[in-house]
Amino acid sequence: MLRDKLARAKPSFKVVAMPDFYLDYLVSYPGKFEALTNELDSVARRGGGNILGWKHTVGRGGNACNLVAQLAKLGADVVPIIETDQLGRSIMEQSLSHVDLSHVKTTGTLSSTMSLEVAHSGRRVNIMASNPGSHSGFGPEKLTDEDKDLIREANFVCVLNWGQNQRGTDLAETVFQVAREGGVVTFFDPADPTPRAGDIQGLSARVLTSGLVDVLSVNENELLQLASVVRDETAELGEAPLFEAASVFSMLAVRVDLHTPEFSATFMDGQRVRVPCLKFEPAKVTGAGDVWNAADIFAQGMGLDHKERLIFGNAAAAAYLRKPGLDPPSLEEILSEADRVEKLSEH
Repeated sequence: MLRDKLARAKPSFKVVAMPDFYLDYLVSYPGKFEALTNELDSVARRGGGNILGWKHTVGRGGNACNLVAQLAKLGADVVPIIETDQLGRSIMEQSLSHVDLSHVKTTGTLSSTMSLEVAHSGRRVNIMASNPGSHSGFGPEKLTDEDKDLIREANFVCVLNWGQNQRGTDLAETVFQVAREGGVVTFFDPADPTPRAGDIQGLSARVLTSGLVDVLSVNENELLQLASVVRDETAELGEAPLFEAASVFSMLAVRVDLHTPEFSATFMDGQRVRVPCLKFEPAKVTGAGDVWNAADIFAQGMGLDHKERLIFGNAAAAAYLRKPGLDPPSLEEILSEADRVEKLSEH
């Protein structure tokens, strides 16, 4: 059992994560999407007004910072490389009080997101409205010599949220090339690539299929969009598009870690391991993928096998989703969920 392996775990690996911090404003509507659109229409028709009953949460966000918060909670040595402004730095100091923030730059502007959570088609979804601020232009020229030394010395380096960074391909290519100099495991999660669909071809050629990525972490939408570029050069997707899309990358020596609301799976060298997710009513939905990524990296750093790693990732996401607020779950909270996931995966 994972509890026996991790209850007294003392991680000895270092993770570097970049490049985004966001101030998140989460608003949760208590009803269904159709009811919300009707209320919005009603308020607009009467010239303005208020809709009551929302739940509001404000705090630390961004793919990199959420991942950093979870890894730090688990006792890992994790360092963010980020550009924000002084307000962003102050929020990070409060929410990441035990994290090395010496590579956080205050020469930019604040990134912010409003995330609307609402029920749609039988599940909670989040619709995000973002102002990427400095994150939109974080290219490799932002990296100092000290940043590059840090990358070379790490065990894992993570580049996240490519979808909102117009310099994301340049950044990932440079960072992963530097990481290769030190034999560092490279971890890439593009986030939603929809706004940059025209740039996926360049990302694929320069980063995804060039031997620079060890782990590609994606959800269903992200995987299908990224694979659509490579697919044209290989084969059409058949009846199992997710699995076939993942296999396209895994045959190129990229480990694909797929996380969905129903299951997670890992694909490597044509092999597939799959673990189901727990079913329950979540307190929120925003940020679960970042927690899953952090748990995925932590489990690999602790030497767990593929199935154990997926169980731990699913358990971490479940522990995070069960409780309100933005605080990451503790190891004990994750292990409690892992006991349930292990039982579920046996059936």
